[in-house]
Amino acid sequence: MANNSTNTNSISHSLSDNNGTLRLSTDSSYELDINNNDIQQHSDKNVSTNKTNSTSSGYMTRSKKAGLVFPVSRVENHLRKGRYAKRISPQASVYLASVLEYLVAETVELAGDMTRKGKRKRITPRDIALAIKNDHELAKLCTDVTIPEGGVQPFIHEVLLKPSQRRRTRRVKFNIVDDNDL
Repeated sequence: MANNSTNTNSISHSLSDNNGTLRLSTDSSYELDINNNDIQQHSDKNVSTNKTNSTSSGYMTRSKKAGLVFPVSRVENHLRKGRYAKRISPQASVYLASVLEYLVAETVELAGDMTRKGKRKRITPRDIALAIKNDHELAKLCTDVTIPEGGVQPFIHEVLLKPSQRRRTRRVKFNIVDDNDL
């Protein structure tokens, strides 16, 4: 039987001739030397000392399970305190947290674009207000929303502009048809 060995970062497989055992290892520190003998490199370096990364307790927040940044538990507490319904399903808070996270991400992205247009680095309430007003769907969602320090959307009516600044409108000629011509 031939010796088969492959060394990869994620899984290494080896089949040894002398004792006929198959070793599957997910640890990349096990390698084989020229004579196919097991050698272990940097064994002490792979041990993680950071306790926050270890999942020994097995507890995972609902936000992490759903892949969200917004806190699902806090959203659920607000739903319960708001008394919007007698009963609230566990999925309702996850769904609402994901929708809120999407809306915030969309608004911050558009506000960041407005900030870059102004050649600045800090997003201000004015940028958020302009981003919401310039996006059709967000403007429809936030029709009755007032953003403090947001200002108003810049708009000057065409009649108030000087004639040289007015947009040239194409004059349309209408053909008047008399009843007698028919």
